[in-house]
Amino acid sequence: MIMTNLSVLLLVSVDGLVVGNFDGMDALSSVNIFYPVSLITGTLSVMAGVGISTSLSTAMGENDFEKLDYLRGLSLRIIIIMAACVAILQIPVVLLMINSYRLDAKMYALTWQYAIGLMICAPFALISVVGTFQLQIAGKMKALMRLSVMESIANLVFDLLFVGAFHLGVAGAGYGTAAANILRCSATVIYLARYTDMYKSSKRSFSLKDVLKVLECGAPDTAYQLVAAFRNYFMMQIYLSAFGQTAGVIKGVCTFTFSITNVLISGIVGGMRPLTGLLTGAEDRKGLRTLMNQGLRLNLIGAGIATVVVIAFPAFFYALHGVKDIPDGGLLSVRLYAVDFIIVGCNSIFRMYLANRKDSRFATILTLAGNATLPVFAFILSRIAQAPYIFLSYLITDLLVFMASSGRYKWWTDKDKEELNSDEEHVLYMTVRPDQAVDASRAIRAYAEEIGVDRKGVYCAALCMEEMVAYVKEVKKPIS
Repeated sequence: MIMTNLSVLLLVSVDGLVVGNFDGMDALSSVNIFYPVSLITGTLSVMAGVGISTSLSTAMGENDFEKLDYLRGLSLRIIIIMAACVAILQIPVVLLMINSYRLDAKMYALTWQYAIGLMICAPFALISVVGTFQLQIAGKMKALMRLSVMESIANLVFDLLFVGAFHLGVAGAGYGTAAANILRCSATVIYLARYTDMYKSSKRSFSLKDVLKVLECGAPDTAYQLVAAFRNYFMMQIYLSAFGQTAGVIKGVCTFTFSITNVLISGIVGGMRPLTGLLTGAEDRKGLRTLMNQGLRLNLIGAGIATVVVIAFPAFFYALHGVKDIPDGGLLSVRLYAVDFIIVGCNSIFRMYLANRKDSRFATILTLAGNATLPVFAFILSRIAQAPYIFLSYLITDLLVFMASSGRYKWWTDKDKEELNSDEEHVLYMTVRPDQAVDASRAIRAYAEEIGVDRKGVYCAALCMEEMVAYVKEVKKPIS
């Protein structure tokens, strides 16, 4: 998963890197201004991908082959319907959001040029995203890595060809992403059809209720994606007001640093996802707690290292994007943005856990209530502090979500322990005083002879009881 996410990092970041170095800061800014819009159109991909993978992995853990067969057929139909919905619904969404930025003529034109390519590949991207989750739960990590590497290299090659050789500017970056994604989508579908049973099902009829039930499993992550998209949209408005035309550059570099960190975070979450589903389906609560503890520790190490690197060398990331004159407040902005990385990773792990525990409603409400406050904190900070301190709003928001998520996780673990204890065989403990030890021992032996139990084992037990009581009498401690 880490190798796969390294490829994904190149895929999502290469557009900004290429246009920044070939066409300058305005082109780089336009790519990052469109970023929140692309997140909104991608929410249906997250809903379908997480919902399908969670449902399938849980059925695997339950060893319910009939249910698994039904879900495979249901999933294929969900993919087709959702891809069609993305192709249609994205048009009014993109038009409305780009117009709402109130950009000047040059930036408006650049943003639309980039948007066209991403709109072309949006339905194909949904199929690829769902396929990624299906490959994860099928244990095809090497295949997933190869597909991701292929797409990221293809995106880089197409971008360099369209932007560098053909001089299509920021539009070329959009077309390059579309070409690479269509290639990835085709290869994913072919692999899943030939080497897995994800598209194979004997069922032909499906209920709308089951469709909604599958999609509900993806609701927490979808809510996070949707809120993240809208909060990025509103945050971009605040950035443009605070930083001016350079806002897209600063936010783009910050997003790139998080993408690097997310290589580790998503690698941990992706590696945990199939195990979490299997352990939840098998009702192995102890194993689930162990897995969560390991995941949180790995996140602390991985995200912690990334945070230190970003805080120590922020100028390096501007240089990667071809930015020679760093905007005012640019270095401090990146440093303040990085302090939130560890908390983001923890929240991702908790969100996956709650989705598998079918606690989707709580996770969804928490995500909506917590992350929706980000623009509010950002707006307040923009009024009382210098522009770079706006980035502290991410830490404030995610800390609130972390406290609520960790509290809910503790509630679930306490509930599991109570259920485990209630299922155990109750043992009656009787207090034996030292002066009663011999009489109790005799009573045990007499009862054993009466019912015909083997004497040897009973006499050993009676003798052990006498010896234990004698020892307690000597050290003057009570025994039960």
